[in-house]
Amino acid sequence: MDEYDLINNLPDNPQPLFFRRTDAKKLFGISPRQLENLAMERKGPPYYRCGKFTIYSVTDFVEWLTQHPIKTKSREGGQ
Repeated sequence: MDEYDLINNLPDNPQPLFFRRTDAKKLFGISPRQLENLAMERKGPPYYRCGKFTIYSVTDFVEWLTQHPIKTKSREGGQ
């Protein structure tokens, strides 16, 4: 497969592989400040530095997000 085959097989609307910390609010509802704090505490998702920007892999971010659910009490039994 050559580069032309790759280009021709791309979906019409490819999804981004990475996003900037400032885009997290509109994509996931998490503020850039919250992500910065999590990074300083080493509790946040894996990230990369690209020049002056902090970027996240969509795959890594979603994996981290789903591995850290907030446990709530069940509403069963009148609770």
